[in-house]
Amino acid sequence: MTAHGSQSSVVTIILIAEGEERAAELRSELAMVFPGALVATTDAQSFAESTLPEGDVALIDGSPAVRNATESLRLLRARGFDRPVVVLTPVPDDAALRAAIQSLGATSITRDEATPIALATALTAALDNDVALSAELLQARRVFAAGQAALSLQHGINNPLAALLAEAQLLQLEELTSDQRASADRMVELCRRIVALVRRLDALVDG
Repeated sequence: MTAHGSQSSVVTIILIAEGEERAAELRSELAMVFPGALVATTDAQSFAESTLPEGDVALIDGSPAVRNATESLRLLRARGFDRPVVVLTPVPDDAALRAAIQSLGATSITRDEATPIALATALTAALDNDVALSAELLQARRVFAAGQAALSLQHGINNPLAALLAEAQLLQLEELTSDQRASADRMVELCRRIVALVRRLDALVDG
């Protein structure tokens, strides 16, 4: 899902900004580039005292008061918000601040850089990255499920296969006609082929 391509499933943006005028300015910019988005607006104090809003991505305006922004970011994470977050920071950009923001799994953009297009790019990249991580997690779950299925199949095959191979080998020791011996030999050969396949299954489970 990208921000622009997700209008069929509307993007919800949590906007944390100080002052109604600044919040209105950011809502206007967001409306220009995400016309179908739902924007839930709050300020740092209200956010700290209220329930956690739901959203696909959060935008924290830290340009007037970066301390409030970092506190809001920490609070978002502490309260279980694991979606992408973009933080607007003051100018000049502060490397230590940027590192602190990144350590909390967020991205930053300076206020001077935050034109509507640049803001849309930052939010879209954050959403795309979140989807990429989700896809990786989904793939990991699929691989795990395949491994579990292989393990179950391995255990289901091993015991009866060992018994069948033992019976076929005992049969080879009997006095048999040539046709019967050929059949017994064939049974042993087929059992050994299955053993080889199960060993490949073992490698898949162990790998």
